[in-house]
Amino acid sequence: MIGAIKNTLENLSHPGKSPLLLLAPTGVEAFNISARTIHSALHIPIKEINPLRGPSLINIQEELRNVKYILIDEMSFIGKNLLIKIDSRLRQAFPENATIPFGGRSIILVGDLGQLSPIMDNPVYASEGIAKELWNTFTTVVTLDTVFRQNGQSNEQLSFRSLLMNIRDAVPTIEDWKLLMTRTDTSVHATLKSSFDKAIHLFATNDDVNCHNKRLLRSLNCPIAISIATSVRSNYSMEGDEEGLELELLIAIGARVMLTSNLWTDAGLVNGALGVIQQIVYNPGSSPPEPPTYVLIKFDNYVGVSWDESFPQVVPITSIERGNKKQLPLKLAWGLTIHKSQGLTLERATINIGKQERQGMTFTAISRVKDLAGLRFQPPFSYDRYEKMSKLPGVKIRKDEEDRLRMITM
Repeated sequence: MIGAIKNTLENLSHPGKSPLLLLAPTGVEAFNISARTIHSALHIPIKEINPLRGPSLINIQEELRNVKYILIDEMSFIGKNLLIKIDSRLRQAFPENATIPFGGRSIILVGDLGQLSPIMDNPVYASEGIAKELWNTFTTVVTLDTVFRQNGQSNEQLSFRSLLMNIRDAVPTIEDWKLLMTRTDTSVHATLKSSFDKAIHLFATNDDVNCHNKRLLRSLNCPIAISIATSVRSNYSMEGDEEGLELELLIAIGARVMLTSNLWTDAGLVNGALGVIQQIVYNPGSSPPEPPTYVLIKFDNYVGVSWDESFPQVVPITSIERGNKKQLPLKLAWGLTIHKSQGLTLERATINIGKQERQGMTFTAISRVKDLAGLRFQPPFSYDRYEKMSKLPGVKIRKDEEDRLRMITM
C-alpha cells in the first residue's frame, strides 16, 4: 500500500523530483518500505534537539526542497516528544511556512495504535499541549480492515485472526487463552521442537534476552572472544549504552547477531538487521579483549554488492564511534525483546510474554507469525497473566481515541 501511494504521487510529479519522503522510526522498518529513519532524514539527535544553523540548515532545506508529503510508518512508536521534534525540524526546513504545523507539509501516518507504544514517552493521543494540538491536525482517517500477514480462509486461520483481534482490543477470553496454550512444549509435536529451538525467541525484558543469548553462545562449543569498547577521548566516561554500543561484547563464529547501527539502509544494513558471524579478524599483534579489526557476517536480508563473490550476503563490519565509545555495532540476537520485533514477520517464534503487560506487547509478539502453528510459548502463562492486557490504564484512552478516529474515517 505504501508502495502504491509512493508510485501514485511520483507519477503526478516532475520526473526525478519526488514529492514524497518516506520515514520510519527504526532501521528495520525503514528497510521494509525502502525509507529513511526519522532521525537521520530530519537530523534529529537521540537526545536534545537544537536548531540547525549554517551548512546543516542549508543542507536539510536543499534535501527537502521538493517534498510536499511525508509518510511515516509504525505510528504507534511516535511519542509526543518525537512528534514535537518532527514539527520543529520541518518548520526550520520550510521557513516560509514556519508558523504552520509541520512546515505546511502533508503528513501521512501509517500503522496500528494497538501495537507497542513509545518507550520513555507518551503516545501522542494521550498527550496535552503542543503534541495534542499537532495530533488534532490529522483530520482525515482511512481505516484498513483486511489482514494480510495472517491471511487464509481455513477454520484455523479464521480462529487465529479472531483471537488476534481480541488481543489487539484487549478483550481476553478463556477460549482464546486455551487455544494459545495448545502451543506449549507439552503440545508441540516432538519433531517440531528443534525447529522452534532454532527460531527467534522473543522476551518481555532485556535481562531474559541476555540470559538466553549467553546460553546459546555457550552451546556453540567454540572459542568465545570478548570485545571491550575503547575510549575515544581521555578523561571522559564510557559508562552505559551509548546509542547501541555495548561496553563488553561477546562474539564467536556461528553466533547469531543483530546490527545496532544504520550503516547502509538501502542495502539492508540497518539497526535491527540479523545475521550470523562467519569469521573474526584481528590485525597481527592484536587479540581480545581489543575489538577485532572486522567481523564477517552473513546477513539474512542484505541486498548490496558482494564483498566477495564467493560469499554472497557476507559483509565485513568494523567498529564505529559514538559518544566516547568505539565498539562493534553488534548484539547477540538468538533472542530479541518483543519491542525490537515490531515490524518483523517470522515463520516461527518462541515467545515468553513475561509477568507484566505493556500496552500492545502481547498483541505485537503473537502477531509476528503467520499462523498458530508458528507459535510456541515457553513457559506457558496463566489466564490471570493473559487477562492483564485489559486492565492497563492506557487501554481505555487508546480505545476512546480509536472510537473518535472512526467517527472521522473516510
